[in-house]
Amino acid sequence: MRNLLLGLLLAAPLALAAPPKLISAEDFGDAWPFVPEEMHLQCLPGNAVVVTDPETGRMYGLNGAASGKARQLGLEPLENVWAESTSIPGTKASVGSVIEAGTKLCD
Repeated sequence: MRNLLLGLLLAAPLALAAPPKLISAEDFGDAWPFVPEEMHLQCLPGNAVVVTDPETGRMYGLNGAASGKARQLGLEPLENVWAESTSIPGTKASVGSVIEAGTKLCD
């Protein structure tokens, strides 16, 4: 019974979240910051912006609110799907435009 209650508590933030929105490299063009061509974008309670790889089901946090709940939500490290910058070698692509789109889902 205790394990069941713990599972329900951990799943509660996902149950309260707005449905995910499918986004793609086609939508963002050169500003696409991920290796997979498509991701599900979602805003979870507390304005935690996350993306989920539709092929693997793995979820990644994009903003500070999501990072703060990484353990609770079972988030994977963003580095696993974060693309290299094409304009600045040795750095990662900006996720700013995706965070901005995700934040709009929080409203």
